[in-house]
Parts: sequence; structure tokens; C-alpha cells
Amino acid sequence: MLEKEYGIEKAEYRRGLEQTMLIFEGETAYIEDYQMKMLEENHIKGFLDVRGRGQDGTSLYEYDITGKRSIKSIYEERKITIREMKKFTKKVLALLREASRYLLDADRIVLDPEFIFYENGEYAFCYYPLGGWDVWKAFHKLTEHFVQWTDYQDDNSVKCAFLLHKETMRENYSLRKILKKLEEDEEEKKTVILQHTEQEPAEYSYDTKEHDWITSQEMGSSILRETDNMWNPVKNFLKRHKKPTWKAWDGIYIDEEEL
Repeated sequence: MLEKEYGIEKAEYRRGLEQTMLIFEGETAYIEDYQMKMLEENHIKGFLDVRGRGQDGTSLYEYDITGKRSIKSIYEERKITIREMKKFTKKVLALLREASRYLLDADRIVLDPEFIFYENGEYAFCYYPLGGWDVWKAFHKLTEHFVQWTDYQDDNSVKCAFLLHKETMRENYSLRKILKKLEEDEEEKKTVILQHTEQEPAEYSYDTKEHDWITSQEMGSSILRETDNMWNPVKNFLKRHKKPTWKAWDGIYIDEEEL
């Protein structure tokens, strides 16, 4: 099982009607050290709330994951985008700063995608006090999943996934520098697109007011012509029978051929 790499003897879920807990079991006896006190007494941004206790000579760590989904389940259903990879990397960087601020060992942050959770635009991570791995190697291993989850029809996401995977293979790599490189690549791409747009020939433009006035005049003339054509036979008829008295109208016979 993958959790063995993080020193977790067993991982299981306990689901209730109103709460879901993830439980890590360690094979050593539980010890209330300063790490657990830090985690229990402070709501540290980015870390799941955790409660520790002993049972039958083992250690149990219970994480509240109510309403959250693992990123593994999310990205096995749909593809990961460049925006999400960058956001996730920034979150890991911020998490490392928070760990340092509270004197927590960064090498005990679990980076297994099954145990990284997401809800309402925020990622949440497990801190496992019994762990002891290389967090930088763990992040590199996580980028292998990014490569698998990427939409290969999306060039930008593919390039981002492979860049993260390649750069984190280097010894003593810097997440901050990798993010900076990603931002610079994006700005360069925007500049190229902007330059290309500016070089495109401008479309012919004309005075729409003048065009509308001409159109209205032409339409007016057309209406007048049509009106004249319609009333000309009537006018001709009246000319042939001009100025009749009111009594004379009664005796007028209108031949249809005259209209």
C-alpha cells in the first residue's frame, strides 16, 4: 500500500451521518508531543484538523474530512488544468511556510493524492507526526500524477505538468523558482499573442452616421416611388372625371381597366 511509504500502518475511513473521519494508525505507542499540541491548539491554515490518541499499544490520528474529496478521486474523473497545477504548487509553498512558522517538520506532511483533500476552492493536507520522509521527493512523486491526469489536448497544461516533473527531479530544486518560471512563460506567451494581434491589418471602417442617413434617404425615395406608382391610376381616373358635383358621384361607373 502507498501509505506505507509515509509510515502509516493502516488507513481507514469512518463515515457517519454528519461526519466523515480519516484514521491513520501507527504501530508505535501514542505520545503527546509538541507537534500534536501545536496542531490541536492552533487552526493552522492548510492542515486538516486532527485528534490523536492511543489504543492497544498503537497510535491513532483522526482527521475530519467531512464534505471534502481527495484530489485523486477528483482528477481521475476529470483532467487537471494548468491553473489548478499552479494553484496547488502555490498552496504547497504556503503550507511549508506555515509548517516552519509553527515549528512543524515539513517531512511529515502527507503528499499522497489519496490523502490530499479539496473543498470550496481550498486544498487541505494531513500532518502525520509519526512520518519521516523527504517532502521534496514526495512532491516530485506527486507530479507524476499530474502528468497522468493532464488533458493531452491542452498544450499549456501538458507543458506545465512536464515542466513541474522535470524541474523537481533536480537536486535542491526551488518551488518558488519553478513558479516564477511558469509565470514568466505565461507572460511571454501573452506578449506574443498581443504582438500578433497588433500586426493584423485593420478592417475598413466608415462613418455609420453618414451611411444611415444615405440609407434613410434611399428608403424614403423608394417609398415615394412605390406610393406614386400605386396612386397614379387613381389620379388619372380623377382627372378624366374632374370636379363632379356631389350628385354626379352617384352616377359614376368605375371601369376596373381604368385603374
